[in-house]
Amino acid sequence: MKRFIGLIFFIIIYSIMTGCQQNIGLQKESITQKQFPSDLPENIWISQSTIVRLDSILEDSRQAEEKLSDQDTLGAEIYFNHAFDLMSRFSERERNTLQVWAKYDSVFRKMSKEYELIYLSSNEPLEAEEIREDITELEETINIADSALYGESTVIDSSSGIPLTLNRKVRLAIKYFQTKGRFVFTRWLERSGRYEDMVKQIFREKHLPEELAYLAMIESGFNPRARSYARAVGMWQFISATGKYYGLRHNWWFDERRDVIKATRAAAEHLDDLYERFDDWYLALSGYNCNPRKVERNIRRYHTRDFWKLKRLPRQTRNYVPTFLAATIIAENPEKFGFYIKKKTPVEVDSITISESVDLNLIAQLTDTSYAFIREINPAVLRWVTPPGIKDFTLYLPKGKREIFEERYAKIPDSKKRSWVRHRIRSGETLSTIAQKYHTSMSVIRSTNKLRSNFIRAGKYLLIPVPQNKAAYYANLSNRSSKRTHHKVGVKRVKNVPGHKKIIYVVKPGDTLGGIAEQYNTRASRIRSWNGLRYGQYIRPKQKLAIWVPENMNDLKARLTQNKKQVQKENGTFYTVRFGDTLWDIAKKYGVSIKELKKMNKMRTSRIRPGDRIMVSKN
Repeated sequence: MKRFIGLIFFIIIYSIMTGCQQNIGLQKESITQKQFPSDLPENIWISQSTIVRLDSILEDSRQAEEKLSDQDTLGAEIYFNHAFDLMSRFSERERNTLQVWAKYDSVFRKMSKEYELIYLSSNEPLEAEEIREDITELEETINIADSALYGESTVIDSSSGIPLTLNRKVRLAIKYFQTKGRFVFTRWLERSGRYEDMVKQIFREKHLPEELAYLAMIESGFNPRARSYARAVGMWQFISATGKYYGLRHNWWFDERRDVIKATRAAAEHLDDLYERFDDWYLALSGYNCNPRKVERNIRRYHTRDFWKLKRLPRQTRNYVPTFLAATIIAENPEKFGFYIKKKTPVEVDSITISESVDLNLIAQLTDTSYAFIREINPAVLRWVTPPGIKDFTLYLPKGKREIFEERYAKIPDSKKRSWVRHRIRSGETLSTIAQKYHTSMSVIRSTNKLRSNFIRAGKYLLIPVPQNKAAYYANLSNRSSKRTHHKVGVKRVKNVPGHKKIIYVVKPGDTLGGIAEQYNTRASRIRSWNGLRYGQYIRPKQKLAIWVPENMNDLKARLTQNKKQVQKENGTFYTVRFGDTLWDIAKKYGVSIKELKKMNKMRTSRIRPGDRIMVSKN
């Protein structure tokens, strides 16, 4: 009997344990299915935190696509920015690992391409970013008489808050602004008159050097509506995360990164924090352009705090400070460098704080001005009204109009502050078609009418927020649309280059414009201009590019041979790292081991960056 009872007890315990193991197995399986992307290759090992981040990126991508299908471009932008922010947090090792996964690369490229087409093409040309890139690629080939700053010696003027160093790199940037970049820099100088006094006053209040105002010149050309390929916005080019850190809010209705006063105060705080961190203005400016941690790593690596000796900073950052110094030196005395310009009239405004949504057309009527002028002095307002549901929003009014506005505004009933259309839903209409008809988004209609889903019924009514001055608002949309169409067409292709003949190059997988330019002893910017390509525009395999080479090919071959000799030093042959290269790729290409490469270059890690020169063999 005891044996029988014992046997039953053993069977019960065994059943319980088996069930627990099955449950644990199911739980592990569910966790795996939930956290791992379904098509992640089995040969890729990544940490749990990376998996969670990947899930978030893929979810952000899906949400952005949904917002775009709903015509909600501002809503989609929020998801795009969050996804790009998560991607930027991957380490070099994680990026190299994820390169093996084709889906990750395709998702990133797709999001970048959609972002460029939707958000970048509708704005003014990205002149400031393109100019910085052009100066980065520039070689000293401008054959003109030197400026008033003739000479090769290094001169430092310490009379201002920021020491103004004049050396070869700064002179080169000055020459660029005097020649190829003259038209754009002239426009920057003219536009600076709108905001220069206002910006300098804010820096004075923060006890910072006034010369920092010219940082806005090389960041955006003093354009509060500028938007960069790096998804930075406004005069000071804040990305979403940095803007939020310094209190700059944004959603579908407004973006305070475009508010000149608020964004300048945020930039002043950011620069002050960087200066406190580095105790050197050149290093602080480097940290403004790239991740401050990169600057700190370079300081530790080279055991120096001299900006000019930090040779492993990103290429653009190494040219960022000289470009700023050149812009400052010219802007302080334009006529000395041949710029005879008349600056635009300074913007003078009064400000009030409101917490309700008001149509800009009504504000224009109450201040005896135009709808266009109210929009101009309020670049942070993205729509036709001040943002609904936002407390303490700063509204700017024409100078001297605050009291009269407050007096008249107090008499306006709530029903006249915003305009509505009562739309009767017809058979066959969807929320998407209705949103498109009224130039709004589905999410705005849903929130206004407290809809839980996109489901609507024919015969019912919807309240649609619309501008009071429809003609002015829709005309503005039409102008933006026409600019977008014009921008997509791109620059006209070059049909003739004197003294050169055209050859057609077929792009191969893995090619970059920089690599192609290196093959033909030219620059990427020239290939872009020859082929009507915008800065940042991708090239595709099998795409045909026109390359203009000297008519005498022997001269070209001689130049290429000379370039190769310059690359080959007495102690070895060097390879310039391109985007996407890894140490394994380079070792395989030149038939050496990674260990040998690291030993030849005295490298402690396998980390390399585009632009690095790696010794691949010893002579």
